[in-house]
Amino acid sequence: MKSLLSKIKPTDIFSEPFPHVVIKDALDEEVYSKLKSEWADIEILRQGEDNKGTDLSSNKRLHYLANESLNDERITPFWKEFIALHTSDTFFQEFLTIFKDHILQMYPEFEQKYGSFETLKSGLRKVDTFESVDVLLDALICINTPVVTKPNAVRGAHIDLPDKLFAGLFYLRDPQDTSTGGNLEIYKFKNGKPYGFRSSAIDDSYIKHVKTIEYDRNVLILFLNSVYSLHGVSVRSLTDSPRYFVNLVGEVKQPLFDPKQYQELPSFKTKYIKKLEKAIKKVALVAK
Repeated sequence: MKSLLSKIKPTDIFSEPFPHVVIKDALDEEVYSKLKSEWADIEILRQGEDNKGTDLSSNKRLHYLANESLNDERITPFWKEFIALHTSDTFFQEFLTIFKDHILQMYPEFEQKYGSFETLKSGLRKVDTFESVDVLLDALICINTPVVTKPNAVRGAHIDLPDKLFAGLFYLRDPQDTSTGGNLEIYKFKNGKPYGFRSSAIDDSYIKHVKTIEYDRNVLILFLNSVYSLHGVSVRSLTDSPRYFVNLVGEVKQPLFDPKQYQELPSFKTKYIKKLEKAIKKVALVAK
């Protein structure tokens, strides 16, 4: 089996508004079709580490971690081979070949903090630790459940956690899915400088839409994570079809950036209200 990056061409690589690749028909048709036909049952995903005891409410994300998939007899051998490949050092080295220069441009001190590119060692998240490896990899089997209440977006514009070196989405859209939306939206800051976050999310007033990558079959999107890596998922229409994808992750031992520097400052009105509330509380305490 060849990896999702094996067919990459120079035209698949983009540096703006942040480094990312988009590969259509990433896998050979025979491989893709077999993966799609052997997709894990939704009840298996429901039992994932972060999903236990949850219901199947509208447009909810469910996932199964790589270490869970690799140790579950209900996951087919072919899927285990796919998961093992995309959490292997072979895949990590493919990633570095594509993104090394982008990493050094975004993080000039990367090698001093995390290790030389020649010696970086990867391992499996939730199995290995940073005591023995430099980067922890994961390949999560995921779905967003059917949209049965009202059209909505599973997640708006945001950045990923600062300990993520990269993230990827491999789409496996069902041919019977006639819904609209569920696309990956890519954004940039309107003034070119990072600002306006509320935790990891950001209001549309601070950003500008750059491109849409449609939720489609056999499509890979992989990007270098940074404070500039703004992305979100578009509103999905009502549908009985789940949204199928694999989430690829590379995690490092310490944050690559500090999102606290780029948070939205409270408005004057908000500050005034908070001061007034404190003053009222103080008066109430004195009155007692």
